[in-house]
Amino acid sequence: MKLKYRFIKISLLVILLGFMMKFAVRRHNEKNIDNVNIHIENSDYVHFITNAMITDIINQSSKNGKKIIKIKDIDISKTEKNLDTVPFISNSNVYIDLNGSININVGQKIPVARIKTPNEEFYLDQFGTKFPLSKNFSLPCLIVCGEIKAEEYKKLVKLTRLITEDDILKNHIISIDKDKKNNYNLLLNVTGGYIEYGDLKNNHQKLTNLKEFYKQYLDYVGFGVYKKISLKYDNQIVATKR
Repeated sequence: MKLKYRFIKISLLVILLGFMMKFAVRRHNEKNIDNVNIHIENSDYVHFITNAMITDIINQSSKNGKKIIKIKDIDISKTEKNLDTVPFISNSNVYIDLNGSININVGQKIPVARIKTPNEEFYLDQFGTKFPLSKNFSLPCLIVCGEIKAEEYKKLVKLTRLITEDDILKNHIISIDKDKKNNYNLLLNVTGGYIEYGDLKNNHQKLTNLKEFYKQYLDYVGFGVYKKISLKYDNQIVATKR
């Protein structure tokens, strides 16, 4: 008898707790949105995404398709899904805290190279992922021209990062060009001067050789003395004077 009484008591307690939780959730969902906190990564120098764009997506993703007013109006799953379809966004996270504030964290894609082919123009991010140019913002980065194939994207990203992250190279190399023979050339900031790079193999060795040549000689006479500097041959530099 005592066991039966205890079972009934526990059952009633569970029902009561369930009712209280349901009431608390309903009450929480009926609360007005206290605040919308938007954090966009790297927004100090990259402006593909703005707070206004994020706010529009939140409202368009609401359960009623209108401006969100109450907590119950927001559809977190749909909001994240719609944010992730924006080509300039790398990742997103949306959540509501206990104070009734919506928190949105958004990562922006960072362009490492700007690819210009005869048919289109686009960016590559640090992972070699292709994404479009923006009508509202342009971030300066190394331009690569020519018939660029998709399988070359990641290799080009490695090369461009080696150039742009080096104090010597980034001050002299202004763009990369792929010729009709599928060889790459590094164009210099001196008229008519270029570096014959060849294929996208042995990047570290080629650029290390170039920097050593620069420190020992070019730093004193300048790139302008030469019409072409070739790195395409294994472990050697061939320089052609003007």
